[in-house]
Amino acid sequence: MSEIEIKTGLEGFVMLDGITFVDKADIRALRSFNEEPAYTGIEALAQAGAFHIRQLTGFERHIFLLKVGSCSIPTQPLNGEMAISGRLLNRSDSAFRCELKGEMAGKTVMEGEFFYAASDYCTQTSREILRGHYEKTFSCLLIDTNQD
Repeated sequence: MSEIEIKTGLEGFVMLDGITFVDKADIRALRSFNEEPAYTGIEALAQAGAFHIRQLTGFERHIFLLKVGSCSIPTQPLNGEMAISGRLLNRSDSAFRCELKGEMAGKTVMEGEFFYAASDYCTQTSREILRGHYEKTFSCLLIDTNQD
C-alpha cells in the first residue's frame, strides 16, 4: 500500500478564530477576514465541518474533506467577521455529509454541501500525534459563551 504525503507549506494552518457551539447535530464557529479571497471562506467552512466530525468521532479517526458538492461564494473579497454554522445531515461509519453556511452582517454570503470521509490513522504514531493535535486545537478554539 502506498502513502500520499501532502505538504501545504503552511505551519499551524487553522482558518477558525473560535468555536462557539457544538453538539451532535450542529457546530457554530467564527472567522474574521480582512479583504481575503472567497476560497479562504470555503476553507473556513470546511474546517468547521471537519472539527465537528472529529469531535463526534472522539478524535479517534482521521477526517478529511472528500468533496464540496455545491457552494455559493461571493464575488468580492471577504471582509469582516463571518458566523459559520454547520449541520450534520447524514453519516455512516466512514462518510459524512454536512451543510455549512457563512453569514456576515446577518446575511448569508456563502453556503454549501460538504462531504467528508473518516479512516483509521495509518500508524500508531500518526494516531497519537494527530489525535493530540486536533484535540488540543479544538479545545483552544472552544469559546465559553456562558461567561458573564
